[in-house]
Parts: sequence; structure tokens; C-alpha cells
Amino acid sequence: MKRQTFFILLACSSFILIVSLLLITSRSTDQKSTKDTTEMTEVSSEDAEEEIIKISYDGEQFPIAETPDVSESVQQYEEQIEKHAASYEVEDYSNLIMALMMQESQGKGEDPMQASESLCGETGCIEEPSQSIKQGVYYFSEVLNQANDDVKLALQSYNFGNGFIDYVKKNGGAYTKKLAIRYSQKMFTNLKDSGHYTCRTPEEAELNACYGDFNYVGEILKYFE
Repeated sequence: MKRQTFFILLACSSFILIVSLLLITSRSTDQKSTKDTTEMTEVSSEDAEEEIIKISYDGEQFPIAETPDVSESVQQYEEQIEKHAASYEVEDYSNLIMALMMQESQGKGEDPMQASESLCGETGCIEEPSQSIKQGVYYFSEVLNQANDDVKLALQSYNFGNGFIDYVKKNGGAYTKKLAIRYSQKMFTNLKDSGHYTCRTPEEAELNACYGDFNYVGEILKYFE
């Protein structure tokens, strides 16, 4: 009887040990599976972020989410730009807007975003930087939305006006530098007799493209080189 009881206890102990080992193995596998999934998700998120924060121009990639090489005069407005960018839901482009200000004014003057024309249709109606920044960021958010998040089209439209967006939509639907030149030529031909537009560079004069700056996108992106 004692011998029989001993074998029963031994069998129970073996069963318990086997079950315990199976449970430990199962938990280890689950943890590894979870870890692998997380790592894949993190990599996927990084890849997606890289696509968002870089744009290509003339065969180069520009990391527009990085801090641009701008003057201290522009840097002093960084917090204001970020605040309004968040308000208008373009916070991913705060650094790009800093570069835009650098191109417009180097952060100098009462209208550092050169946003008067977008506000009242003429220059000189903005008289303080805080109003300029709010209007400039707002206008950028508007052209970005109208351009269906085509960043290059939005930047060029900040310079040309949103009429360029309609022009592009009728001519292929996406920004190209060739379209920027053609639009500048078209507008200059229509407006050159007004006396408000002159050719600033030999290239503009040669192309008869003296409305706005058809190199505007490249001029902004150079601050991210």
C-alpha cells in the first residue's frame, strides 16, 4: 500500500512539473511576440516620420523638421510661431515657417512674415510683429490646405498668392518649378505695365518671369542644407 501511494505521489509531482514548464514556455513566447511587434511598430513609425519631415527638391532631400539655419532675429519669434502653428494645426511645419520668415525679412521690421498683402491686399497694413506672425502662419495653413498638403506648392503660393494653386490644379495638379516659371511669365506679362514689378536678376529678365520669385521654394529649403 505504501509503495502504491509513493508512485501516485510521484506521478502527480511529474504532472505538476510538466504543466509548470509549459506555462513558463508559453509566457516567454508571448513576451517575445509582444516585444517583436513593438519593435516593428516603432520602426514603422520612424519610417512614416521620415516621409513626413523630409521633402525632395532638385534631386535632394531636405529635413524640414530640423532646426533651420536662421538669424537670431528669427529665432526670437520661435515660441510665437510654434504657438500659432499649433493653433492652426500646422505644428509639424513650425521650423519651415521659421525658414519662410528668414527668406521674407530675416526676422526684421514690423511685418517679419510680410503678411500684409494676405491680410488686406496691400503692403504696409501690419504694424507689429505679433500680428504679422499670426497672419503669416494662418495664411500658410490656408495655402497648405488648399494645396492638399503639397508643401512645395504651399510655399510657392505664399509668394505668388493662392491663384497659383488653381493654376497648378489645371496643369497637372502638383508643384513643379517649370509651372512656377510659366505662372510668373503669365502674371508678369499681364501686370508689367502697372509698374509694380521689375526683373531683379538676369535669369528673371531672360525668362521674362519677373512676377514674384519662381525660385522661392529652393530659397527656403537652402536653410535646411
